[in-house]
Amino acid sequence: MTSTSFDVVIRNGFVVDGTGAPGYYGDIGIRDGRIAAVGRLKGCDAERTVDATGMIVAPGHVTQHTHYDAALFWDPYCLDSGANGITTVVNANCGFGFAPVRAQDAERTMLMMSTTEQIPVAHQRATMPWDWETFPDWMDRLQALPKGVNVSTYLPLNPLLVYVMGVDAAKTRSPNAQEMAEIHGLINQAMDAGAIGVSMSTMGAEGNTHVDYDGTSMPTDSMDHDAVVEICRAVVDRGEGIIQVLSQIAIYGDRSITERLAELARGSGVRIIHNAFLTNDQLDFLVPQDLEWLSEQRGLGRDITAGALLNRGWVEAGVRELDAAGGQFKGVRRIVACADDDEIRALLSDRDFVESFAAELGEVTAATGASGLAGQTVIDVGGNEALEGHLGRTLNDIAEETGQSVVAVLADLALRSDLALQLKSPPIGATGPEQAMSYLDHTGVIGGGSDGGAHTKAFGMGHYPTDLLIWLVREQGLRTLEDMHFQLSLKTARAVQIHDRGALLPGFWADVLVYNLNDLYFDMTRYDIVHDMPNGDWRRKGNAGGYQYILVNGEVTHEGGASNGQTPGQVVRVTSPAARATP
Repeated sequence: MTSTSFDVVIRNGFVVDGTGAPGYYGDIGIRDGRIAAVGRLKGCDAERTVDATGMIVAPGHVTQHTHYDAALFWDPYCLDSGANGITTVVNANCGFGFAPVRAQDAERTMLMMSTTEQIPVAHQRATMPWDWETFPDWMDRLQALPKGVNVSTYLPLNPLLVYVMGVDAAKTRSPNAQEMAEIHGLINQAMDAGAIGVSMSTMGAEGNTHVDYDGTSMPTDSMDHDAVVEICRAVVDRGEGIIQVLSQIAIYGDRSITERLAELARGSGVRIIHNAFLTNDQLDFLVPQDLEWLSEQRGLGRDITAGALLNRGWVEAGVRELDAAGGQFKGVRRIVACADDDEIRALLSDRDFVESFAAELGEVTAATGASGLAGQTVIDVGGNEALEGHLGRTLNDIAEETGQSVVAVLADLALRSDLALQLKSPPIGATGPEQAMSYLDHTGVIGGGSDGGAHTKAFGMGHYPTDLLIWLVREQGLRTLEDMHFQLSLKTARAVQIHDRGALLPGFWADVLVYNLNDLYFDMTRYDIVHDMPNGDWRRKGNAGGYQYILVNGEVTHEGGASNGQTPGQVVRVTSPAARATP
C-alpha cells in the first residue's frame, strides 16, 4: 500500500447506497477505481478529498435502453446522459447497431440507422472510421474509444442476419440450416467478445416506426417467430446473458414472442428484457393489464423483466422530423422520405396527398402518446407575423376553427412558414405519477427507457433520472431517496446482470454521484437547441442537471455541472468465454 490510504475519499455526505437500505452519514473510500471502505474514515489519507457535507452521496444511474453506438465516436459522455448522473449505458437495443457489417454494407447500415433510430447519416459518415467487420472487431474499437461512461452492448440481430444472409434474403425468408448454424456460431463469438446477449424488434409492420430507409420492415420485424426462437436458442444453450426483445408498444405488437422466448430460456440463467411498458393518460387501462401479464409470466418461472418509460417528456418536431411524432403513419413516412425541402413543399402542396393522409389519420382510434398529430401544439412559425396567432394552439384547435383537416392545417402552416413550423407533442407519458408508481412497485419492472442517442432532432431524454428524482421524490414525496436510487441503479444493474455496479458497497466499482436534491433542475418548457453534433449540427437537449460531482470508476468526470475531459469509462461485460456451450 502507498503512503495514502485511498485514491479518493468522499467525506461527510448522506450516503444512499442504492440497496434500498436506510441512508447514513459517513464517508466513502475509493482505491483502484473501486469502493474500498464505507463508514467513518477519520484519520485516513487520500490523494483527493471530496467534501460532501450537506449533500447526498449515491451510486451512478444505470440505464438499460440506449442507442449511443454512434454518438460515442464524437461524445464520450453520451450527450445528455453523462451530465445527468448516468454512469453505465446499455447500447444496441432493439436489434439495431453497427456490427457485424462488411465494408460494402457500411453505407446501407448507416442509412438504416438514419430511419430506425433517426441518427443522421452525415453524423455517422463524419465520425465513424468503419475499421471493423466482425463483432469482436467492434468490441476492440469500442474498448479503444475514450469513454466518460461505462458501456455495455448487445449483439443486434438485424446486422447479424444481413451479414449471414444478405439483406434481401434476411427480409423475405427464414435462415436455412447452414445459415442458422453460422448465426449460432457468430452469436457465441460475439458473447465471447463481450456482448451481453442479443437484441431484436419483432413488432411487425403495423404501428412500427422502426423501418428501413426504403420504408420496408427490418429483418427481425418481418421474420417468422419460429425462426426468432431458433436463433435465440444459441443464447439459451450457452446458459448466460440477455435476450432483449421489443415486441409490444401500447396497443401495437404481439408479446407472445416474449412468452415463447422466456419459456425457452426458463431455468437456463438467461433473462428476457421485454420492451416496452408505457404510461399514458389515455391508455391507463394498460398498466394493470401489463402488470398482471408480467406477474403471471414470472409466476410460471419465466425470467422476464420489463423495461418501462416512466419519466416526463415530449417530442418536438419540424416538418422534417415528424417521424418521431407519427412515424407509423404512411403520410409521415412519405414526408420524411423526401430528398430535399423542395420535394417536401411539392408533396405538401399536393391536394391528393393531403386528402389521403387526412383519411389515414381519421382511421386512428387509440391514442399512443406522442404519435398522434391532432394534439401537437404550434411553438414556432419562423417569425411569420401572420401566423403568430396560432402559437400555443393545437393543430386540432386550428382545424376545428378553420373547418380544415388536421393534415391540411399542418401543410398550410408548414408552407406559409417556409418549413420553419415547429410542433410540441402532448406528454409522451402520463401527467400524473400514479402509473409510474405502479410500475416501479413491481419487482420485474425497470425504468430507464431513455432511447438516448436516437431521435436527437426530436427529443433528448438522458435527463430521465434527474426528472424522476425531482418529480417523485422532491415534488411529490412519493418515493424515498433510498428507494429511488435503488430503482435508478442497483435494480437496473442486476436486471441486465451487472453484479458489481449500481451500489456503494465495498468491492463495487466507484460510480458515484454527489449532489443536493434541491439543486437538481429540469425545464419542461421546451428542449434546448444545441449545436454540438458533428460538423456543428444541432440536436434537442433537455435542460436538466445539477449534480455537483460525478465519478466514474473512481475518477471525477463532472464537477459543478461541467465535464472535466476525463474518460475513465470501461466496457462492461456480463458473459465469459468459458460459458460457451459445447456443440
